[in-house]
Amino acid sequence: MATIRTRKRGKTFSFSFDVGRNPATGRRKVIERGGFSTEQAAYDAGAAAYAAWKAGNIGITSERVPLRDYLAAWVENVARPNVAQGTYGGYVTTIRARIVPYIGGIILQDLRPRDVDRWMSQLAAEGFSRRTIAGARVVLSNALKYAVYPAELIAANPCAGLSVPRSAPAAVIPRVIISPAMLAALFQKFPEGHKYHVIFRLAYHTGARIGEILGLSWDDVDLDAGRIVIQRQIVHDKTGGGYFFTVPKTSAGRRTLYVDGVLLAVLRKWRAVCSMNAVRMGGAYQCVYETATGQLRTEPRTETPPDDWTVRALVCVDRFGLPVRYSAVQTALKKCGLNAHSFRHTHATRLIEAGAKPVDVAARLGHTDATITQNLYTHDTEAMRQETAAIFARVIGGMDL
Repeated sequence: MATIRTRKRGKTFSFSFDVGRNPATGRRKVIERGGFSTEQAAYDAGAAAYAAWKAGNIGITSERVPLRDYLAAWVENVARPNVAQGTYGGYVTTIRARIVPYIGGIILQDLRPRDVDRWMSQLAAEGFSRRTIAGARVVLSNALKYAVYPAELIAANPCAGLSVPRSAPAAVIPRVIISPAMLAALFQKFPEGHKYHVIFRLAYHTGARIGEILGLSWDDVDLDAGRIVIQRQIVHDKTGGGYFFTVPKTSAGRRTLYVDGVLLAVLRKWRAVCSMNAVRMGGAYQCVYETATGQLRTEPRTETPPDDWTVRALVCVDRFGLPVRYSAVQTALKKCGLNAHSFRHTHATRLIEAGAKPVDVAARLGHTDATITQNLYTHDTEAMRQETAAIFARVIGGMDL
């Protein structure tokens, strides 16, 4: 049982007890009540409050419970209120696909480190990457950490001290640099006026994430000043809850990007296309809204939305005004031999190749650390190799060898 603390406040007593930490902020959470006439009354009330909190918060009252049931209760009652919608969806997917099918039937109180180690080894044998396995282990460990305290369902975390098997393959992300010929072929397939053209133009000219591009509204675009503000993205709730507006992935993700004249011309033409579509479709044209909970909703523009909905005039919409879906963009790119990262790889690499400072490129991509930019999004191109050789030639040029 948690430690029930009591103290005197004036003429009355109060109790308090810890209920763990907020998964998002790491801050300690405490429940406290006062106004009791005696210290014993405060303690008894604290013990009863803790029992009620434990049963109501985690939803588990049995002393022995299958891991699958505990994880279902934890992700819904503990994780969901404290993490972003996209993170919650990722937790649910990980639990359903990579944890429960393997060890979900084990009783929580019987789960041992050897079971966790065997589970990770099985994932590695099935070809899951080290990164995927490590992510699944983090989700399981967070849930089990809560089971230790404050839920007090187990004595120790079986994940503690375990690492991902060395046999697990490294994650391989195809790193494609988009050549001028590939870009020309892409824009020939999706010419100006096509809903994908503006998306791919934005990705190529800014290096922004696809989710950030899909979350752009016209309020974020200043065509006269030549700049775009990245302040939100669209994420898909994999549990079936639809699409949501969220802040960018990192604190550095909120940024202002100055863009070139070619992209500005494309955006001006696209805005005119959207305006014509709105006139052509009339009452069938959709308006995009962000609800009070951040959910993306669409309604015909003839309908009056609730007062707490915010209009989001998205840049990337189809001819009916409906938002372009991330999955559709991925499919279109896959058919062209590209992926959602190709534009970021290309943008960063070309900038570094041209002499841009890594720290400036990192800021443009929304990275908190320039090392991430150099390790993930830049590549040793032929031009870089030639320049390196030329530098060395200049170094030894004055030597008497």
